[in-house]
Amino acid sequence: MLNAVNAVMDAHFLTPAGANPQPVGLDTARRLEPQARYLVSGKYRLFPFDKSAKPYFDDAVARLGVALSDYSFANNVIWLYQASGFYQIIEGCFCLFGLSGNGLTMLLPPLGEAYRQKRALKICIRIMDQYNPSPYQARLDFVYKDFLQILDKDTDGVTPLINGEPWHVEVTNPDYIYRTSDLIELRGNAFKTKRNEINQFRRAYPNHQLVPFSRDHHEAARSLVNTWTENRIRALPEGSLEDFLYNLELERKAINRTIALYEELGLEGLSLFIDGVLEGFTFGERLTSDVANVLIEKTNFHIQGAAQYLFREFTKVFSQSTYINVGDDLGFENLRRVKMSYRPAMFGEKVILHRRVPTEAC
Repeated sequence: MLNAVNAVMDAHFLTPAGANPQPVGLDTARRLEPQARYLVSGKYRLFPFDKSAKPYFDDAVARLGVALSDYSFANNVIWLYQASGFYQIIEGCFCLFGLSGNGLTMLLPPLGEAYRQKRALKICIRIMDQYNPSPYQARLDFVYKDFLQILDKDTDGVTPLINGEPWHVEVTNPDYIYRTSDLIELRGNAFKTKRNEINQFRRAYPNHQLVPFSRDHHEAARSLVNTWTENRIRALPEGSLEDFLYNLELERKAINRTIALYEELGLEGLSLFIDGVLEGFTFGERLTSDVANVLIEKTNFHIQGAAQYLFREFTKVFSQSTYINVGDDLGFENLRRVKMSYRPAMFGEKVILHRRVPTEAC
């Protein structure tokens, strides 16, 4: 369905993502196309989610003010290797879709003013339903919890209604959000172990160097990712092996994609060298004026205290931000324990929305 040329668009469909979006006609829509490629669903077309989408995405997110890691352009770009990303500006809202083996879904709810989001969502559901063979493939991932407030409710006052249908709310892994000052200062008994690990690292490796990440570090960083992946496989956690290996491979590919796009995405990063060898690196960005976002951190599995030291030093880069979001735990128990050990100040709650599957359809 790519490279289709006979799509018919509603006059209101493509609108700028500015503060006062105005409908544009088909001629203007053609001039706004970032590429010739697009995905067709019924009479609608969706454009590839790439760097041309960044101004629209960033503007919509800034107006919405959601400080979740999933509402970062960089975060979506690096994880979209597993699903082709497509977007459209619908009713003045930025709408991000993902196409994978599970069909066409929404990776985020429509991003825009509340009164526009509700109208845009109706069209988005129509787009997914027209593309997917089953209506039960339609879903909205990484929905910030306050979005539920704009939706109509069923007679129970809780179940959201979309286009008159009841949809199921599934709670998913929350983001871990910390006070930046807590991570920098590590005061009190709660952080005694962290301070000890950092001090042990400094004593064991007095010749370490911490420098800004650069293009010269790409190859060494990819090599470290491969070593880290091998070590994680050797230390298999309890639980589903299949899920663990699947998530591990997703993460490995996302990290390598981040390395490749580091400069293009305008990220901030640090590299940790010991005896001239790259033993750790980390990337981040600012989500809002008051919340920073740590995207990636990887260190040599066998160097005690390296992860704690690198993390604490990187938080200093964002000392002007009140909070730091480090994302969710991907469902990994060991990652959950680590993130909880830093005493989050709050959790960034998010949910998944999908239709209720009737018993006879199971």
